[in-house]
Amino acid sequence: MSHHILNRRIRKAGAAALIAAASAVALTACGSNDSSSDAKGSSSSKSSQSDASIHSQAGNKTGKQATALGSGANKAQATSECQPGTLRGTLDSAGTSQAEMNHRGTFLKVTNTGDETCVISGYAGVALEGAGHTAIKTTARHGSTYFATDPGTHPITLAPGKSAWADLVWTTTGAGTAHAKYLQISPTGSNSHSTVAFNQDLDNGTLSFTAWSAKPPING
Repeated sequence: MSHHILNRRIRKAGAAALIAAASAVALTACGSNDSSSDAKGSSSSKSSQSDASIHSQAGNKTGKQATALGSGANKAQATSECQPGTLRGTLDSAGTSQAEMNHRGTFLKVTNTGDETCVISGYAGVALEGAGHTAIKTTARHGSTYFATDPGTHPITLAPGKSAWADLVWTTTGAGTAHAKYLQISPTGSNSHSTVAFNQDLDNGTLSFTAWSAKPPING
């Protein structure tokens, strides 16, 4: 074989090897790019799902917190106690006569003079005064009276201008008579009170009265 023919065969074989090597590199590169693209797409999808889940949980949490706060605000408003300065105590017969067997009675009445709805409960505080507003020793008895059954302590909601009542009773047998001219009414039992005319003679300075009620308590 001549020297020139051998050289041509060697050059052809080398060229074929170079082409094969280049093709292999190209295929590897393509495969590598496709794999990278799949990984990135999968990672992005998982990240989006994760973000959506976090936002959804955050939204639900915020909604629950808002609901809780709203419920707390409503509860606070519904159970806000009446402030003594917004309550006015008076006496009111409520169109009913209470006079029988040496027992006399009328109703304590408390009115919400404030601008906000509030709640009152329990028993009033009372104290007798004589002429010149001198103090008279007073005995207060909580519970049922001769004319009414005690409704017991319970919350009463008073809108502005609305009232609650308690039955107030005393006896007139002449035992240790106290000559009262005025009556102090403390709706919540605090030092804040209203003073009303109460020109009555009563036994031993004793007053019996029920707890506050949404309507005048009286036995039928």
